[in-house]
This record gives sequence, C-alpha cells and structure tokens, in this order.
Amino acid sequence: MLAAIDLRIYSKTEAELPHPCAHLVQAALLDAVRSLDPSLSAELHDTAQVKPFAVSTLWPRTRALGDVLRIPKYTECRLRICTLAQPVFDAISAVLFPRLASGGSIRLASYDFVLMSAKMELPYGGVANFSDLLRDMGTEIDLRFASPTTFRRKGVNVPLPDPVLVYNSLWQKWKAFSDTEVPECVFEELIAALALCRMDGHTRMWKFPRYWMTGFVGVAGYELIGKVS
Repeated sequence: MLAAIDLRIYSKTEAELPHPCAHLVQAALLDAVRSLDPSLSAELHDTAQVKPFAVSTLWPRTRALGDVLRIPKYTECRLRICTLAQPVFDAISAVLFPRLASGGSIRLASYDFVLMSAKMELPYGGVANFSDLLRDMGTEIDLRFASPTTFRRKGVNVPLPDPVLVYNSLWQKWKAFSDTEVPECVFEELIAALALCRMDGHTRMWKFPRYWMTGFVGVAGYELIGKVS
C-alpha cells in the first residue's frame, strides 16, 4: 500500500526551528508510534537503507532565514508523510487521526504543534496500491521532486534526476515493499529504454544537523525511447 498524508499543523506560540527540520518531524512521528507499538518504532528507527516511510520538512507560509525557520503563532504549516507498507500506514494513522479528532498535537523540539487537518487527496496526498502503478501510462511521465533530492553513485552524491539513478531507487523500494511481484528482467528492459526528455528545476543546498546537502528540486520528464515488450 502506498499512502501520502498532507498534514496541516500550527503552534499556539512563536516557534523557532532549524531549516530543514525533517529530522524533528521524523523524531516526533517515531515517538508517537512508540507509544502504541514500541517494536515497530524501533524497527523504523533502525532501518538503514530502504525505509518504508518518508517525511518532509515543515513548510509554513513564511520564508526561512538561512537555516532558521521562525514561525509566528497560529501560522498554518504543512508537512507530508509518505508510507510504503500497510503496517506503517496503520501505525501512523492510529496515532495521528485520534489526535486530530481531539485537537491534539505533536511536539517538534520544544514546541507543541496542534493538528489542524490531514488530507489524502491530490496534489500532496493520496492512496494507491503497487498494482495500480503497473497500468499503461503511455511513453512519457513527469516526476516532481518537491524536496531537494540526491542519489548515491560510487560513494558520491549526485543531485541530478538521472533516469538510471531515479528509477533504480524506485526499484529498490518496489522490491523491498511491494506485494506485486515484477521480474528483474522487466526493470532491466525498462531502464535500457528510458531517457530524460525534459527538466525544469535547479539545485538547492540544505543544512542538516551534521552536514550540508545539495539536491535537485523541480520537475523531470522521462520517456521510453526504445522498444519494450
């Protein structure tokens, strides 16, 4: 199961957080899951490479000042939570939705953020099965990189939407979490016929607690230029 939750939150007091702060969102989420399922929380925390979930940083309707995010009180902020496995979605839903219904909150650093809404509709939310992705979508597709994205190749970070790197990353997640089996030869045939056909974006540098990272943001279009069965 694939799911994306478009979560809106606000703080009743002025807040100052590092930017980006996805690590704080992840810590808050795992702490909430720990209250219901300690073993799953530990498993999600210890997963090294291919994780069954991803979280965004916090996006308020204000501009970050360098690596600092100053958020006025009662400012609506958006964040996105994506899951690739049913048990993970169930656990996150079990802690978020009851808090949402009761006007509860999550804690980021030393600030409590009240849950306002959780949408699961486009453009930032949604639900699908892995089998849904096997439908014929034509020969071209656009992928949007909303957060700075980079890929590892031979020990080096590559902040470009290279089709081999992008689709190999997606393939690793498919093999790890999909309940719909696809032979390796299908992926090999796909990747041999795939090309980047357009790109509208740029690189952006973000500061994390222990390092800086440069990633690609924008839209990249991919096209099948070779024959596939």
